[in-house]
Amino acid sequence: MAQPEAPQRTIVVVSHTHWDREWYEPFEVMRARLVRMLDRLLSFLDEKPDFTCFVLDGHTICLEDYLEVRPERRGDIARLVQAGRLVIGPNYVLPDEFLIGTESWVRNLMLGLRTARAFGPPMMVGYSPDAFGHIAHLPAILRGFGLESVVIWRGVGEEATTNEFRWAAPDGSEVLAIFLRQSYSLGRDLPSVPRALELRLHAVLDQLVPHAPTPYILLPNGDDHRAAQEDLPRVIALANELLPGVRTVQADYAAYASWVREALGDGLASLPRLEGEFRSSRTSNVLAGVLSARMWIKQRYQECEDLLARWAAPFSTWAHLLDNFNGGLPHRPADHALLEQAWRLLLQNAPHDSICGCSVDPVHEEMRPRFDRCQQIGEDVLGQALHTLAGCAAPARQGHHLVVFNSEHGPRDDFCTAVLPLEGKLAPDHLQGPEGERVPLQVLSRSEAPARVTVGFVAPGVPGYGLKAFEVVCRERTSERLPILRGNAIENEFFRVEADAATGTFTLRDKRTRRTCRGLNRFVDGGDAGDEYNHAPPEVDRLVTRPRHHARVAVVEAGPARWALEMRMVYSLPASLDAQGQGRSRQEVECPIVTRAYLYPGVPRIDIETEVENRALDHRLRVHFPTGLRAGHVWAEQHLGAIRRSIDLPPARPTDYEAPVGTCPQKAFCAVEEDGLGFMLANRGLPEYEALREADDTVTLALTLLRCVGWLSQPDISPWRRGPAGPHLPTPGAQMLGRWTFHYSLIPYQGSWEEAMGQAHHFARPLRAARVRDGIGMLERAVSLLEVEPARVVVSTVKLAEEGGGVVVRAYNPTPGPLLARLRLFAAGGPVEEVDLNESPIGPLAMSDGWVELDMRPNQVRTLLFRFPGG
Repeated sequence: MAQPEAPQRTIVVVSHTHWDREWYEPFEVMRARLVRMLDRLLSFLDEKPDFTCFVLDGHTICLEDYLEVRPERRGDIARLVQAGRLVIGPNYVLPDEFLIGTESWVRNLMLGLRTARAFGPPMMVGYSPDAFGHIAHLPAILRGFGLESVVIWRGVGEEATTNEFRWAAPDGSEVLAIFLRQSYSLGRDLPSVPRALELRLHAVLDQLVPHAPTPYILLPNGDDHRAAQEDLPRVIALANELLPGVRTVQADYAAYASWVREALGDGLASLPRLEGEFRSSRTSNVLAGVLSARMWIKQRYQECEDLLARWAAPFSTWAHLLDNFNGGLPHRPADHALLEQAWRLLLQNAPHDSICGCSVDPVHEEMRPRFDRCQQIGEDVLGQALHTLAGCAAPARQGHHLVVFNSEHGPRDDFCTAVLPLEGKLAPDHLQGPEGERVPLQVLSRSEAPARVTVGFVAPGVPGYGLKAFEVVCRERTSERLPILRGNAIENEFFRVEADAATGTFTLRDKRTRRTCRGLNRFVDGGDAGDEYNHAPPEVDRLVTRPRHHARVAVVEAGPARWALEMRMVYSLPASLDAQGQGRSRQEVECPIVTRAYLYPGVPRIDIETEVENRALDHRLRVHFPTGLRAGHVWAEQHLGAIRRSIDLPPARPTDYEAPVGTCPQKAFCAVEEDGLGFMLANRGLPEYEALREADDTVTLALTLLRCVGWLSQPDISPWRRGPAGPHLPTPGAQMLGRWTFHYSLIPYQGSWEEAMGQAHHFARPLRAARVRDGIGMLERAVSLLEVEPARVVVSTVKLAEEGGGVVVRAYNPTPGPLLARLRLFAAGGPVEEVDLNESPIGPLAMSDGWVELDMRPNQVRTLLFRFPGG
């Protein structure tokens, strides 16, 4: 698109729509609207050649949705895309940035660009115009796909003094940020009446010119689910008559970014450089409550993403390497295609209105079968792979073996479960490792039809990203009497955990440091008068901080592989808000809670499982952990490393769109530290935490379990949010009635979170085991798919290459300092090269004895492609 002459000012009008795939209506209703809108748009673009272009919201799944109904229009779409009239990509969906993980981001852009290129050239500008804040690592992810600019809005605060600025990720990667200072709908419905248009454009210039570093002013012309403004060419011509010295043109975001760069020239480096995440509510709503709305969605998404990226892809890749050990690596085996389908299903649950839980109930009920189908594919692919690998690792003709698999770094000592058969009079007694290690088995449950037993054990020394085979040693079955367990405490060599029945909390003594933490795992329930977007405590709140009666305490497991301390309690909670919605009702309902703390020999974690039977409405249930540590900040894991967040909130201002809140997003953990001591709180799919400063200046970590509300959006919940965030529609499903289970873990440590982080990742992704009889002994009994040094380097995934016979390994440095890393892939002997996130070549890498060395900047991600024969 040719650059216009550079007058004093140039208004660049971008015609677009923001198309939520599902939100206040379910998917098929929204698709019906999409079909009608695109039918008209395709015809209109042919009828009006002077209408320069239309941006289809930066995501390509809407084209797939449309073509399922209108397959005959594929050629028309391709023709318009190739002509630059219909602008598509680069995303597959417009996700919530915080709630999906690194590999989801990679797949989202990979699928989006590939889908777009099937029609024509994609828009090579990052596009996140309505995400509820922006992650610190997004510039690095975008640059990994060759995207050097990005359009953003929510969460950018007063620190952005210019409409365009340089935005840097923690690894130093930069993009040109195009800040939609007045949202993506600033130019919606431009009037064709001269005086009205003149006033409207002058208002735009008054708002944006003071912040413009170049002569160019961006005016997005569109809004939610809006068709193209068909008289736009006439309106633009009128604008050029009305505003002397100001030229108005129609273009797309890529053209705008190019013109801004050209106007800046060498002055690009003089633009303000902003770093890190954007979550400010000074100038826009960030709608922080979506982190905890419909928590089951967050749990399911994390579970499925881990299944695909950390389990199914790496271990099916390993199985294919073995299946084709002598014949090269096939280009596209069935498992690769199946996992691509699973990723598509998962990403269909990633759009911000879907994964955030801020839609009407039917939308989220339709997400369940997508999760189910994704999980079914992933588990099938993984199951086939583990069966193949287990058979290769177990020795030939030596009876039953249990092969334990580790998706994380190692060597790893950790708890694992397995189901073993009972054959005749024999029952499993213990496992024996390849070096003669005797591993005791603990019976967790029995079944007589079929005759089998579920056992738990602590697998010692399982290699990182690898496996270890153990022989199952049996003995004659005897009728065992279950031991009578007493007491209110459990302990291992690291910790002693004691239950306080009166408060329903745990006391933890760390034997290594002799520190004692009391009041841990306290359930704290408060009212919520907000909606799916924002938590809003009622004006007269009533916190419930202890059970109605003393908890029933029992030691329910006593080793040798696991000790379990259980508390059963009942919280009497207000049934709902009162009739005025200003306080909590006097009527109460009983909500049973069962919480169990687990310890294992040799594992420096306290794992906790909590079951809640929620019978109350309009409330938020959190679990508190007083750390006893004084700190000014929290370390919270994000996509490519942990970031540092202040505990203290900025002061509230009357002009804030939302009151500042302390709830923040996390991935696998958050942690606080003081003088070489730390307290890490890990989780599985629970993305919201808050650091609370106590009266003695120590920090309590609060983890959200449930946030229960009944409205998509309230009209106004000032000061927590001014005005609505969406339509005022009932959402009874968001009240989260029923039974829910949550998993989290406590990791006290000495030193830095960098060393403790591995335990959080181990907790997030437990070991798996596969049983095999009479293997073939092709592999060593303890072996890694991938060896990585040092242990602080995180492997994001191992997968088959998208094109050509090869294996892709992606790893990143999560620490705030540089690392010299090295890695070695199983059976790799061919050339290795570095590629970007889209698997496009960057350059060859040297290999010595199979090892590849990498210099890694803080939070830098690097992707390697190992070539194999036939690839």
